[in-house]
Amino acid sequence: MFEHIVLRRTETGLSITPGQIAEALLYYQRVHVFVDRLILFDLIKKLGPDGTISLLRRPELSAVYCEEMLGTRTESVGVTQYHSYVAIQLMGHEKDAGILKSPHDRLQYELNRQGLVGKDTKRFTREFLDRVPVRKYSGDHYVKGGIIRAAEPDLSDTEYVKRAIRAAATATAGGYDPGETLEVELIKTDRGVVVFTDLDLDSINQKRAKAVPPVEALTIANLLTSMLDARADLTLASFYGGDFATSDITSGIIQARFAEFLRRSKLNVDSRRQFTEVVLPDSPRLAEVIDSGERSFDEFLNLLDKAQRFKDWLGTVNPDENLLRTYLRDVSSKGWIERLPAKSLRYLLTTGLDVTNPVAGLVSGFVDNFIVEKLFAGWRPNHFVSGKLGPFVKGHQGG
Repeated sequence: MFEHIVLRRTETGLSITPGQIAEALLYYQRVHVFVDRLILFDLIKKLGPDGTISLLRRPELSAVYCEEMLGTRTESVGVTQYHSYVAIQLMGHEKDAGILKSPHDRLQYELNRQGLVGKDTKRFTREFLDRVPVRKYSGDHYVKGGIIRAAEPDLSDTEYVKRAIRAAATATAGGYDPGETLEVELIKTDRGVVVFTDLDLDSINQKRAKAVPPVEALTIANLLTSMLDARADLTLASFYGGDFATSDITSGIIQARFAEFLRRSKLNVDSRRQFTEVVLPDSPRLAEVIDSGERSFDEFLNLLDKAQRFKDWLGTVNPDENLLRTYLRDVSSKGWIERLPAKSLRYLLTTGLDVTNPVAGLVSGFVDNFIVEKLFAGWRPNHFVSGKLGPFVKGHQGG
């Protein structure tokens, strides 16, 4: 059920954080991180150079590094805007670096700009690039001709663009659902594509400006870039297989075209969330305690080293079964859950269980107290969840 996941963006579209990597490492057998410049510098800032390398040494984690950034170039001629897809890469600095010809030189230069200097820069650059291969959106590795070329035909499909813009406008901060009546017209030219739409960008941007903190204005170029990100995610997910972590906006666009594509990933996300809410009620998420600094990543790695039997158990969960149901069944060799009244069982295992409900608290207390106090012979998944994971996220050491 939780075999393999690829991490590229969070649900909000921001860079993957150390805490989110930690959650994936705990639940999945294999984690693959698509590292771009933003993710790399964030890892170095939060984990340090040595901590980042230690993470990359983990046998259950793999990564690739991409220097390129996907975007939409807009050329204005009078009042007309022409849009085209691009992959942007830093090649150097005309004043102090000139043209930097290799990934090694470019990474070392950027690390210097981030404040890492001297031997530390050289050592980190060498070890990072030895462990993490460099890949390009614009190269042939993922799809012949590159992802930009693969995405360009999407801009010729008016119906798809209309569904994609509607999905993006619905999911974006300050946005709204423009409905089936949304109007979109595309004109392809040698300069790029011209997009006409009755989407009320002014209304959206007024709401975004009033947000705390304010959110940058939404443009047609932003919406087209979301479509490009969706094409990139589709291509990468097809290449790597497994679950794929992506933003809500990109997910909505992908579902506008391929409704079933993200179904398994969403089921696994929902299953993990439900499992945590019921088994560890009133506890922060693992990602939250790491990203807030309440727990260090080194502490998490110590926890992860004690989690192998739990991860082995996760690997046996049937993809067609609910994770919470399987957990409650497996923590008891007496089969007590099968003897619960059918009405109680249906309420306990409903996928819509609301942990703010006091009954849910009683259920989770029953799971924690009754089962844990009656430790049956042999290892059970609650030994790890109640004995180690729970104390970890609640802020005190477990046994």
